Amino acid sequence: MSPADGKIVAIEEIEHDEFLGGPAVQIGIFLSIFNVHINRAHVAGRVIGLRYRPGKYLNALRPESARENEQLAVRMQETVAPFRRYVVRQITGAIARRIVCWLKPGDELARGEQFGMIKLGSRTELVLPREAALKLRVQIGDKVKAGTSILAEYEA
Repeated sequence: MSPADGKIVAIEEIEHDEFLGGPAVQIGIFLSIFNVHINRAHVAGRVIGLRYRPGKYLNALRPESARENEQLAVRMQETVAPFRRYVVRQITGAIARRIVCWLKPGDELARGEQFGMIKLGSRTELVLPREAALKLRVQIGDKVKAGTSILAEYEA
């Protein structure tokens, strides 16, 4: 489920994600000033940790914004088997310079539950474990809605 309203602007394979402990797929969602900027949990999960990183305020449409802009990584683990780990990154933009997140380690979230927001024009990224069962349901250019659009699924 999408953690944010917006447009898919990037889908990238990552060789190794430190938190996930292996290969991953990163899906980038651009939130324009016209999108709702509330972030939601894409699965039912428990917050394992939060990692804040200061940075620049580049236009969130630019690919380098994902690496260089101020961001907060919310590290979560599913509360049901197979207990996969995920990362949702709240990333600032040129206009959006304030990340709001009311989570703390140990908090449990229901699928679709609100957990924060980024104030105006920003980017949200979802990092998923790359497994053979992972099937992407979106492509670059697709518009998505937080809490309703399916970005990817793990097939049995």
